[in-house]
Amino acid sequence: MQQNTPISGIMTRKPEFAAPADTLDRIREIFETHGFHHIPVVENGKLAGIVSYNDYVDSIRNLFSNITDPEQINKGLNTTLVKDIMTSEVHSLLQTDTLGKAVQIFHTYQFHALPVVDEQQNLVGILTTNDLMKVLEVLIAPEKSYTD
Repeated sequence: MQQNTPISGIMTRKPEFAAPADTLDRIREIFETHGFHHIPVVENGKLAGIVSYNDYVDSIRNLFSNITDPEQINKGLNTTLVKDIMTSEVHSLLQTDTLGKAVQIFHTYQFHALPVVDEQQNLVGILTTNDLMKVLEVLIAPEKSYTD
């Protein structure tokens, strides 16, 4: 792999995503079921935002810090919407962008995940620091590299 390798070859395709009208309970379900740390938010096929695990935990802490009744907590999880906690100003990559550009953006902004879109802003994948670590592993120790 080289700096000009397109990220389409290393990104995670067809990531789980949420819609702005989904609830925090849906976000909780995705995090618990899949173990992800970032969930793209898609509206009408287009990237609309992203929710990180930290966003989710912070919103839970802020919304429920004084609530101890489980019914109230469940009600809050089912009425608080993704659009209320997502980051809507999202940096993203085009699937044709290079590994070098991705690394530069990760380094500059200290991100851990970047949604990948096509020219029409449709979500086509996600690139994470874990994906980059797999590339680094292949470069440094190809005989011990992990592949999916």
